[in-house]
Amino acid sequence: MSKISCDIIQDMLPLYYDEVCSADSRKMIEEHLQECEKCSNIFQKLKTECVVDTKENAESIQSSVMGKMAHSWKRSLLRSFIIGIVITTIVLTAIFGTYYALFIRQNSMVSPEQISISAYSLTDEQITFRLELLDGYCGGTIKTYTDENRNLYISVLRTVIKEDLSDGETEIMNYGFNHKKKDYIAVYYGTPNNCELIWKKGDLLPTAPKDIFE
Repeated sequence: MSKISCDIIQDMLPLYYDEVCSADSRKMIEEHLQECEKCSNIFQKLKTECVVDTKENAESIQSSVMGKMAHSWKRSLLRSFIIGIVITTIVLTAIFGTYYALFIRQNSMVSPEQISISAYSLTDEQITFRLELLDGYCGGTIKTYTDENRNLYISVLRTVIKEDLSDGETEIMNYGFNHKKKDYIAVYYGTPNNCELIWKKGDLLPTAPKDIFE
């Protein structure tokens, strides 16, 4: 058998390293490497380069995977943070809204049956109304409304959650106006749909007691 040239052997070394050459070719290459120092060195260099290349590829893949995992984790963390803020905002808004509706917003009217109203004349022009609340609670705000017929509606509004009066205490409010300037036809307690007449134009009123505002 004629001797195979080094050029042919060197061309076949990659196939030999990857173990894709035939058994005969493999045997021929191994015999040549045992006898040829030059080709043997070239093969050792090829193996070293392949190992380094494989290691670099593995590190590159690992780095890429770690980068994707870190990016995914950051996105997940940001998403969780945003969701946490949204949920916290919703909860706080609900809590504040409930607190405002129950303890701050005065939208619960004292019914006409729970209030005693007396009308007095302070002067020839000034009228005042003494509102004594009988429901056992304290506080409230007087709200007024005038319709197109110059009828005045007075009501006392409270919060849903109310504070009890102490024993022996009475809640009294006063509301007055200049009837000649305002020129009201009538005054009602309540709303247009639920009210009681407490004064009408032309009514003669008793003079207010001196301690009415005490």
